[in-house]
Amino acid sequence: MVAAGFHHAFAARHGGVSEPPFATLNLGIAIAPGAEDPLDRVDANFVRLLDAIGLGGRRLVRVTQVHGTETLVAERIADGPRRECDALVAAEPALAVAIRMADCVPVLLACPRTGRVGAVHAGWRGLVAGTIESAVTALESLGARRGDLLAAIGPCIGVEAYEVGPEVAATCRAAGLGAAVSDREPREHLDCFRAAWIRLESSGIDASRIDGTPLCTSSRPDEFFSYRRDGARSGRMAAVIGPR
Repeated sequence: MVAAGFHHAFAARHGGVSEPPFATLNLGIAIAPGAEDPLDRVDANFVRLLDAIGLGGRRLVRVTQVHGTETLVAERIADGPRRECDALVAAEPALAVAIRMADCVPVLLACPRTGRVGAVHAGWRGLVAGTIESAVTALESLGARRGDLLAAIGPCIGVEAYEVGPEVAATCRAAGLGAAVSDREPREHLDCFRAAWIRLESSGIDASRIDGTPLCTSSRPDEFFSYRRDGARSGRMAAVIGPR
């Protein structure tokens, strides 16, 4: 995406100012029994991230994520109480959009023809319900074309670490994500990276325009935060994108 004119990043957990257990680049307002990360540290970490990827000084739009399917247009979000959604799109070059994650799959979208961008957060519920498709449709409403979109999938919980119950596995299969469900004993596993790829292709994005390497957040405590691994004492990473 850099060559196409976009600054973007999937953050890991290093390079920030937060203290244990949120060391060091925590990008979420994390609260755990006996520990919390103050908002000023989280904001300082976002400043560091934006500066590092060439988006310093941009207005960054963030939301409260609720494992839903709604996509909001960043320009239409007024300052004030943080809005709830799981995907953001933007058309204004002065903006950058971000979502947070700590196992769920992050997806960044960009249209080189129009400069439109999007950021998506999807757990299994969002993958099933169509959060990625919602973001693609929202980008279309801003003038992008599906065939022009580029997509990048970031680090998320890997299939080896993500056991799911029979109800979740059945729901994923019924939603057309059976290829991402792995039959293992004693429980089935879900490949969120593959599920996101399936959703992107079904949304009309050619596989040649999708990028990403499966990196498991749960199995790499040296690099990533993970809610499944650490529970409430886990920090949050972020996926950020903006046009150059």
